[in-house]
Amino acid sequence: MRKLITILTVFLLIFGAVSLAIEKTHPIVIKWALGEAKIIGRPIKVSVYTDGHLNTDIRVYRDSLLWSDGKFTGYLLSLKEYDKFGMLRYINIDPVDTLIGRPIGSSEADYELINGFMFQSETGSHIINFRDDIKGYNFDPHLEFDDEEIKFNVPPNQLKFQTIRIELNKK
Repeated sequence: MRKLITILTVFLLIFGAVSLAIEKTHPIVIKWALGEAKIIGRPIKVSVYTDGHLNTDIRVYRDSLLWSDGKFTGYLLSLKEYDKFGMLRYINIDPVDTLIGRPIGSSEADYELINGFMFQSETGSHIINFRDDIKGYNFDPHLEFDDEEIKFNVPPNQLKFQTIRIELNKK
């Protein structure tokens, strides 16, 4: 009996240490384990143009709303390399509801790329519309989309470019 208690104690200590290490290095993994985050996946194959020039640094992910039957809800753009003020690390595009905006949370606890897979917390899945005059930019991005292409403008003075065009490579 004493041996079993010792083994359980060692196991709990190791589990606690590993959990603490994961929480410090990849906090979204704990949220994922608790069902408060989802794995969006790897970037999809698209061609992204900024101000008319091919841009290979922007990653686009196909998003589905895990907490709503896993149905397709739109696209997620990763712009971490271009964000000047920490407000547009990610852009969510929802062609179903004709909505484009930024997530309400974009910290490592809300979005993280681990081993090539994008993780998104439930908080990170909520969007602040660019058109919102209080929390957004009070800006009309002129979002246009069809089955082959998505085009829109980004809020002025937020990124190093003003327009984004995404060619969807349908196969």
